[in-house]
Amino acid sequence: MDEQAFNAAVGRNIRAARQRAELTQELLARQAGLSRGSITNMESGTQAPPPYRLARIAAALHVEPADLLPPLGPGSQVGDLPEHLAAEVASVLSAAKKMRVDDGQS
Repeated sequence: MDEQAFNAAVGRNIRAARQRAELTQELLARQAGLSRGSITNMESGTQAPPPYRLARIAAALHVEPADLLPPLGPGSQVGDLPEHLAAEVASVLSAAKKMRVDDGQS
């Protein structure tokens, strides 16, 4: 999976979670402290959200940040990600795991 495909997958996941939450792009942007343009760009895959923005979006959508990432299980192509994206994915997953442990969800 290259960077463009990764960004597109994240964008699709953000859009799907936003639609499930029945939020407009404008309302999600306000709740996450971002501009509607940023949400639009992320959903279209033209802008990659840095980890802190991904966390803010996830909080506004009441999902885990890792839920907005492409599948990372066996058979996924995450190992093919550019090194900087792989590091960011690992950072988000680690932070989400720590949050679950801190909340007693193991």
